[in-house]
Amino acid sequence: MAFHKLSDGPITMVVAAVKNTEGNFGPQFCFTSTDGTDVYVSEMAGAKGLARINLTPETVVGKTVTFEQVKKDGKTYTNLSAGGTPGAAPATRTASTAAPAMAFEDLVTLYSRCVEAAIQHLGKRCEQAEIPVDGSAIQAAAATLFIRGSK
Repeated sequence: MAFHKLSDGPITMVVAAVKNTEGNFGPQFCFTSTDGTDVYVSEMAGAKGLARINLTPETVVGKTVTFEQVKKDGKTYTNLSAGGTPGAAPATRTASTAAPAMAFEDLVTLYSRCVEAAIQHLGKRCEQAEIPVDGSAIQAAAATLFIRGSK
């Protein structure tokens, strides 16, 4: 089977299977595409990346996912994002190719959903753990979700 090293660049593929393996640096996920190409990602980075796009190792099968390495502050991170065209390099966003602005009504709807999610998840979990939470914590959580969701 062929495999793709993320250090060679990003790859977009339809995931056919995911299995846990043991690599030189610890536990890994092996993502296999429908064309038989394998991509190995550390278990921690894979789990975080899948959670960020609301998927699990079980639910990612059949989905199109882009895998890439990003260097920031001297560290290398593995990013997973949903969608894209299999076999094509993902589009990179530059100043000249900025995402189109969302309509105001869509922004209001998205922000409302983010506030509700922040209350539901952060607020309730903090309450269960008996951690005091105030409006600014909810606002910060909602803003984080909104910024990520509006990109």
